[in-house]
Amino acid sequence: MDPRIALAGFIVGTITGATGIGGSSLLAPLLILVLGVSPTVAVGTDLVYGVPTKLLAAFVHARQKTVDRRLTGDLAIGGIPGSLAGLGVFAMLRSRIPTAALQPVMRHAIGIAILCACVAMVTMVVLKRRAAVRDAGAALDGARWRAVTIGFVVGALVAMTSIGAGSVTLPLLMLAVPALGARSLIGSEIAFAAIILPIAAAGHAGFGNVDWRITASLLAGSLPGVYLGSRLCLWLDDRPLRAIILAVLAYAAYRLL
Repeated sequence: MDPRIALAGFIVGTITGATGIGGSSLLAPLLILVLGVSPTVAVGTDLVYGVPTKLLAAFVHARQKTVDRRLTGDLAIGGIPGSLAGLGVFAMLRSRIPTAALQPVMRHAIGIAILCACVAMVTMVVLKRRAAVRDAGAALDGARWRAVTIGFVVGALVAMTSIGAGSVTLPLLMLAVPALGARSLIGSEIAFAAIILPIAAAGHAGFGNVDWRITASLLAGSLPGVYLGSRLCLWLDDRPLRAIILAVLAYAAYRLL
């Protein structure tokens, strides 16, 4: 086990547990910019690392009855083919572009995805502020196909860059399905992520894009970090931390672009 990587996993896990900000948005640039991992391996490793975390979180939310099964199913209807399409696009790029040339392409793609996640997180803050004046009983007309579309887009984005399962899905759902409460939206997007991440991770493992040593070290640090962060969130005011992380992500996107 590499102590540096385990420490990185602990930091990302703690922040994710305390703030709810997606671990992939933090981990991918950390692997590339700080630890020097190639972008393609960073994507695959990030995806495999995220699978047990999302599965555990989805189980907890299901036990708490904070998962809307219909919404999760609609997201999965779009997300599963979206993930497969994203893997198909990645395979096509991999077959047509030399490895040396593919790395900067993936680096820029990850930077764009992180930038989209930053915009989505800012949008989520705005939507939360407006939530008080929304009609809680707003109709769900057309919500199904909006959810299917969101699932497809996010599934493709996650399969290609490992980013977007939480940081992009949740703001889009708050915009598209405002009638559901925040807890149900969060539980549903986590359950959706638990469905598409194994598909994307399996695809990248097949491509040989996973460093299993790094993955094991990350999990060794992140699992206690997630637990600690979840405990801290009970009393920690995470708003200043979220602002700092958003600035860090924006800088990481700039460095990757």
